[in-house]
Amino acid sequence: MAILLSFPLVSHAAPYRHAGLGVTLSVPDGWKVRPAPGGGLRVLPPQMEDRERSGVAVTVWRERLRAGAALDKLAARHKKAQGAREAAIRAQLDRKAGRLVLEYREGEYVQSGLWIVRQHLKVVQQDGKQGVYAECVANASEYHRYRRAFADICLGLSVRPVSAKG
Repeated sequence: MAILLSFPLVSHAAPYRHAGLGVTLSVPDGWKVRPAPGGGLRVLPPQMEDRERSGVAVTVWRERLRAGAALDKLAARHKKAQGAREAAIRAQLDRKAGRLVLEYREGEYVQSGLWIVRQHLKVVQQDGKQGVYAECVANASEYHRYRRAFADICLGLSVRPVSAKG
């Protein structure tokens, strides 16, 4: 007689608020938030090998939405393959909330001409004429290892106007 035990996946994520960007993120235990070189934030996994071997990159930034970057147009664009990007696995637009969730794979050449496929989870939250972007990326072969953390960070993004007091 076999006894199967089921243990729920426990995720411990702490809220991180950044008043300058007007965002709150759920940051998993051990992950660190740092300023990004071009502005915005980088969220770093606990171990360097996650960034090197698995290609984990998590960034959050705010920028003005261009006329061609309206959320419905962005969703439609991702539903079709373009260049090295495959058609989106998910392009979920909530017009009422002004929120777009994209999940897609894109290939790129890295050192020595090696072709790597990277999987992206991108959330775009409209805030007036600006968009707040949260992008979680890992090599497609390793993506499953980070799915829970990426859900906490990118899907857990909440936005408030930058002028709001926090």
